[in-house]
Amino acid sequence: MKKKFFGTDGIRGTFNEFPITRTFFYSLTKAIKLTFKAVNRVVIGIDTRESSDLIESDIISGFRRMKVECNTLGVVSTPMLSFTTKKFNYDLGIMISASHNPYTDNGIKIFDKEGEKLCDDDELKIEKNINLTKKNQKYLLKIEKKKVTFPEYENFLFEKFSTLKTFNKKILFDCANGSLSQIAPNVLRKLNLNFSCYGIKPNGKNINKNCGATFTKEISNRTIKERAHIGISFDGDADRVIFCDEKGSIVDGDYILGILAIHYKNKKKLLNNSIVSTKMSNLGMRKFFLKEKIKFYLSDVGDRYVAELMKKNNCILGGEQSGHIIFSENSFCGDGLFTALTILEIINETNLSLSKLHRNLYDKLPQHLVNYKLSNHSDVIIKGRTINNLLDKYSKNNNCDVLLRKSGTENLLRLMVQAESKNLVEKIVNEFLIEIKKLDEN
Repeated sequence: MKKKFFGTDGIRGTFNEFPITRTFFYSLTKAIKLTFKAVNRVVIGIDTRESSDLIESDIISGFRRMKVECNTLGVVSTPMLSFTTKKFNYDLGIMISASHNPYTDNGIKIFDKEGEKLCDDDELKIEKNINLTKKNQKYLLKIEKKKVTFPEYENFLFEKFSTLKTFNKKILFDCANGSLSQIAPNVLRKLNLNFSCYGIKPNGKNINKNCGATFTKEISNRTIKERAHIGISFDGDADRVIFCDEKGSIVDGDYILGILAIHYKNKKKLLNNSIVSTKMSNLGMRKFFLKEKIKFYLSDVGDRYVAELMKKNNCILGGEQSGHIIFSENSFCGDGLFTALTILEIINETNLSLSKLHRNLYDKLPQHLVNYKLSNHSDVIIKGRTINNLLDKYSKNNNCDVLLRKSGTENLLRLMVQAESKNLVEKIVNEFLIEIKKLDEN
């Protein structure tokens, strides 16, 4: 059965447009309780969007009506919400965020008592219990929020990375006007790091605006201008991170995973000598891992699918090109700040710059990602005979890779093509786009 509301990373869309409406979230809480009758304690975290506080109120109102204890952490990162859910024995954790999307969007991510994202089956069970026929406006209450604070996550990072007190190189942080706007500077000051931050003045509307992990031009320019040794950029809810070396070159999740894998292998800490990446990972990286005799598994796109494959194959490391990096020894939730501090630790230990760390690995093969805005239903295109003929044609070529999928977070069709040459990449992209447009316009 196909899911209606949940995508690759929770439920997401434009605020005040179905399903991202206040009454929908109220209905959702009832469905969650019907699905998981043992849920009696819930903790909620939010990002800095102006709509997050409203959605939080409606979710709390819904849970309290069903006699479920509901506490709020206020503005926290997604990994902090995951950490708190597990550490303090909550039955469920809910993060209100649309991640890297603009402030006009919002959504939720749901975590189980282990601090892990719900699987597809559990999301389907919830959807079956969502009742949209009743008018729930009258049940929306003005509520007093029960805010709780847990400094344990910050303390955990401080203890884990205490050796960074000797790190004296300048670091530039981009907090995306999001969840880490206050938290990251607190942790960095405790570690006595030489740092500067921007994107730390959220106003409800500027999250991810010309900053953050999806706007890498800013971190690149500022790193060079401020003569920083390294630039580090988070997304709105800080479950992913993108880096910039001292020369202004962007270092994405593929390179970070490569750096981590080699470091762990050299220290004989790479469990089963294997890692997990996604079908979007660069061919250059895959060939590099083959050369290094590091086994890699390719998951569907989405950090929870990375986590599932890591657990299945007993892997300690996994990640996505977009900057979700998972350390199973820490948690099965991507954690931008944990990843950032780990990379700083490697730089400190090896005395190598980030540019040397990633340029010594491999050269990326040409890759082109197209986000095609849909007017038709995605199935019409993806299941089209001509499209599948093209997919079959290029799947037999070992020197190229084509991935076509519907976005799980936006109304887009994503086409990713990579090959040995740029000319071949563009040839394949054009072939697909011609057929996609034909099908989409019919």
